[in-house]
Amino acid sequence: MDKKKSRFANVDHKLMWPSIIFVLAVMILAALFPETLNACTAKGAGFITHQLGFIIQIVALGCVGVLGWLAFGKYSSVRFGGKDAKPEFSFISFAFMMFTAGVGAGLVYWAIGEPIYYMQWPPYGAEAMSVEASTWSIAYSIYHWNIIGWSIFLLPALPYAYYLHNRKKTNLRLSALCTEVIGEKHESSWLGYLINIFAIFGTLGAFSTSMGVSADLLSAGLNKLFNIEPTVGVKVSIVASFIIFYAIIMLLGLKKGISKLANMCVYIAVGMIAFILIAGPTSFIINYTTDSVGMILNNFFRMSFYTDPVMGSGFPQDWTIFYWAWYFAYLVMMGLFIAKVSYGRKMKEVILTCVVGSSFGCLLFLGILGGYTVDGILTNKLPIMDWFNNLGLAGAIIEVIASVPFGAVVLVIFLIAAYFLITTTMTSATYAVSMMTTKNLKSNEDPDLAVRLIWCVAVGAISMVALLMGGAINTIKSMAIISAPPMIILYIIMFICLLRWLKKDYKIKERLEEVSGDNN
Repeated sequence: MDKKKSRFANVDHKLMWPSIIFVLAVMILAALFPETLNACTAKGAGFITHQLGFIIQIVALGCVGVLGWLAFGKYSSVRFGGKDAKPEFSFISFAFMMFTAGVGAGLVYWAIGEPIYYMQWPPYGAEAMSVEASTWSIAYSIYHWNIIGWSIFLLPALPYAYYLHNRKKTNLRLSALCTEVIGEKHESSWLGYLINIFAIFGTLGAFSTSMGVSADLLSAGLNKLFNIEPTVGVKVSIVASFIIFYAIIMLLGLKKGISKLANMCVYIAVGMIAFILIAGPTSFIINYTTDSVGMILNNFFRMSFYTDPVMGSGFPQDWTIFYWAWYFAYLVMMGLFIAKVSYGRKMKEVILTCVVGSSFGCLLFLGILGGYTVDGILTNKLPIMDWFNNLGLAGAIIEVIASVPFGAVVLVIFLIAAYFLITTTMTSATYAVSMMTTKNLKSNEDPDLAVRLIWCVAVGAISMVALLMGGAINTIKSMAIISAPPMIILYIIMFICLLRWLKKDYKIKERLEEVSGDNN
């Protein structure tokens, strides 16, 4: 048999193609019946955030508690791959890949965008554009991109990592991982199939709207630099360039492609924000960020359980609960990708690096970019609200960056950083769904190149269709929110599976040690 054909035969066609077709079908329906479908999905998303939002908040905070228990409990020293396993990547590459997979271009977008919104529509009944509003602006930005968010991202990665590296399982379908709870009979039934399709849809749906944000940002930047109108055609061209770039990264693979890109991406982005810190209002940014961290520490549980039932402002539903629901949708992408790169690392190391390290990285970006933005608003140095009203959020973000000393140069670097950030996230998503749609994949293997390239084109095409069919973005965004409750159920099932595996394997280990001790 031809080698290439035998490899392609390893593709789970029954899962891959229906997943792609399902997402495209939803988009086409959204384009054909935009008002009807968008109204239905928006109503469903509204019900989830307003009526069931408290459940999402409780589970989100519970993820932090679970990871804390795993990081400092008796299983903290469990090494993914076994006690003799050696990490495949340097610690820096490992940390950077997790960070860039989770943040995307959304970090630099919302680091400036969130404070602009919060100044105008602040929480807790604060007056718009007031001192109290500015006090909460960066605090909430940091809160949304910090410990709870990263805990949601990381939790499914631990069962996946143990399943792949320690239990040596080669079938990476989510339903297969959940067999310990749902049973083998249901794993191969319609229930297992539905779990897999649903999980992939969450990843593709969530990311397609993130791509829309990135395309808006980059097209606004091109308009500022070269006076190119941000038309749909320009945005589609940007997505097309992503597809080509993704393909190159996929050809290079995980070690030579994604890891190198992640390193370069972080170095460029850190260099940019370091310059803004030095060239901008340095003292204000540092003090403002410090004060915001204090606000979070002092009000952490208040922010975590804030539902605003009396005033009914909708702030926690539109922001906090939305963020948590959005993060839950990335179960497959973050779970499989982090699991793959965690080989040879201890449980505690993975948890602390991802949750603490990535949270600190977000703190730097949000504190510096957000602090610069709020200073411009409070001192009236920059007409940021006018930019927002006249140019939209993406245009306002570009103008804020262009206002930095040597603005044209900084803006170019900013756009490059945003481009690379969305690329690293996209390659991570592509790699993860490629792993899941491969029938059998060993711990040290990459998905077949053909599978990676197919998903590369498919994910890019789905994002492109979402841009062309404007109504589809809002529909899929709402559907991603609706997917949160089922995703939460899957989170719980995955955690139960991990606990059962650890208990079984830990007992076997203790028995072996007892036998060894008796023989000695």
